[in-house]
Amino acid sequence: GRLLGAAKRLFAAKGYAATTVRDVLREAGVTAPVLYYHFGNKEGVFLALAREAREKLDAAVEVALGRGATASERIRGYCWAIAAVRREDADLVRIADSILSGPPGAAPRFDIRSAIAESVRRLETFVRQGIDSGELRECDARSVALALLGGVEIAARPAWFERGKPSRHDPLDGILSVVLDGLRRPSAPRRVRRPRS
Repeated sequence: GRLLGAAKRLFAAKGYAATTVRDVLREAGVTAPVLYYHFGNKEGVFLALAREAREKLDAAVEVALGRGATASERIRGYCWAIAAVRREDADLVRIADSILSGPPGAAPRFDIRSAIAESVRRLETFVRQGIDSGELRECDARSVALALLGGVEIAARPAWFERGKPSRHDPLDGILSVVLDGLRRPSAPRRVRRPRS
């Protein structure tokens, strides 16, 4: 707990590549043998954080998809689950950004790009299901998936555009409405708003 928390704070503040094992040990107040025994090295610490985040996301997605009967509901649920986890753990988003933009040789052996590609594939599948069922009109499913994921990215980072002004409306709800209402066939059922927890 304490070691992973310290590493997460440092990786987010300084970047993964710039954070040393010594930094993590000092921040956590533990000795090197503790880190090496439990995680092996700095990369092992990051992989433990990534595994924890993946489990949290998978659990949120499973709950969200269990509530969705239509393709639009599954798309909404999936997008809300991703956004909720990203908002809850903004430090991990900053860490992923630092790894993606940092020196390739310093990156841990965790393929962030393929995790993103998996999200695109899942959304693309939901869009195709909507097309096949007649719920959504014919469209380029991959482009829609990318637009949806871009909407999640923006909505999960309100600090990018809100400048401290909290809004009464969640931007993700509006983004999803624009995309999905634009694709809905006239005879398809109206959208369902995001489930309140």
